[in-house]
Amino acid sequence: MSNSQIEKRLEMLETAEQEYKTLKEMLTDALANDSELVELDEKLKEAKRRFQAQKEAVMNEPDNRKMQEKMKDAAIEIKDTKKLLADELIAYFLESKSFDYVDGKGRKRHIAVSAKFSRGGDDE
Repeated sequence: MSNSQIEKRLEMLETAEQEYKTLKEMLTDALANDSELVELDEKLKEAKRRFQAQKEAVMNEPDNRKMQEKMKDAAIEIKDTKKLLADELIAYFLESKSFDYVDGKGRKRHIAVSAKFSRGGDDE
């Protein structure tokens, strides 16, 4: 590919980007200058403020605070259990050399494997 073709594409790209920017500004101005839209936006903001205040009031009720704490505990338990299960499935695979597992209810399940790097190692 020649430099002239590259320069032509760069010029075309700059022209298209400038046109896009101009059109975006024009559309933003049109939206900002529509009085009905501005009024509706203000009503929406007020409704969101009222919604948030009411939500906080409901969430701060004693029974709901207890539920939140129980949910946090359950989420931690789920996370820990998933980690243990993953470790056990790796051990099962290494021992059986099979990606298939039949659970206690007779359902055949397939072990999905994924890998990622974690912090640690000697090269840091």
